[in-house]
Amino acid sequence: GWVVGQAGLVGALVIVALANAITLLTGLSLSAIATSMRVRTGGNYYLISRSLGLEIGGAIGIPLYLSQAISVAFYVIGFTEALLSIPFFQAMDARLISTVVVVLFGVIAYIGADFALRIQYVVLAALVGALISFFAGGWGDMLAPTLAADFTPGVTFWAVFAVFFPAVTGITVGASMSGDLKDPGKSIPRGTLASIFVTAVIYLATVIWLALHASPSDLIANNLIMQEIAAWPVLILIGVWAATLSSALGSVMAAPRVLQALAFDNVLPRGLGARLGSKTEPRVAVLVTTALAVAVVWMGDLNFVAPVISMFFLNTYG
Repeated sequence: GWVVGQAGLVGALVIVALANAITLLTGLSLSAIATSMRVRTGGNYYLISRSLGLEIGGAIGIPLYLSQAISVAFYVIGFTEALLSIPFFQAMDARLISTVVVVLFGVIAYIGADFALRIQYVVLAALVGALISFFAGGWGDMLAPTLAADFTPGVTFWAVFAVFFPAVTGITVGASMSGDLKDPGKSIPRGTLASIFVTAVIYLATVIWLALHASPSDLIANNLIMQEIAAWPVLILIGVWAATLSSALGSVMAAPRVLQALAFDNVLPRGLGARLGSKTEPRVAVLVTTALAVAVVWMGDLNFVAPVISMFFLNTYG
């Protein structure tokens, strides 16, 4: 909503299209590489390092790991902000809540990927319910959309783009789980491209629907404006929780595997890839990632973290 309120309908559509164009070009490149080699643990880093060399792979792999690790904090902070809309939680410390959630997800990742993936099915159901609720509401009360941008002081087009861009970076998560896939050569291209197209359609439709149902001032001021539009508002809140928690869980599963691959290639200290009794789980990398995410939680709010993630992701994609 904030993106549409700042950039207007046309500007928001351009931002969504530009962000998805970047991820599409990246996805096509990764898909082409994935189909031409045997893919092991490390996902995007493995593909790049084996096609362009360890030097270039390391230069891309480290920012990729940092972007995914920081994303854990970003998504959890988003979840906490939505949680604080409930009166019962408003008196609690937001950073403390975020820390507890990050540590909980770290424990889930430490246990293993199979357990985490089972949780994602529940999350998917919640997301589908939220989308149905959102697009089922507001059919009889539409406004003339504000087409042009009306940025508040200090906000620019690229600042808005930087806040939105992390929303389309989840394509790297699936590929980072390459070591857990039965046939990564097929699964990575199909999953990556499908996720790009599905999310592009959903984001474009959401931008249009928001512009038709709320003024720019309401979109900027009300972070949960979708609840007021939805047919069943409670499903939106559940969907926001599900979306942020799902993304955080995906990142906390993916980032350690990139770190493990970097360690196996001696780009980083080899001890970071230790499994601590597990056959496949990168448990030391999980502990490091969890600690890094907790540190980021205590460094700033959502608007502080988002541009940092965007910088690392754009550096990786470039």
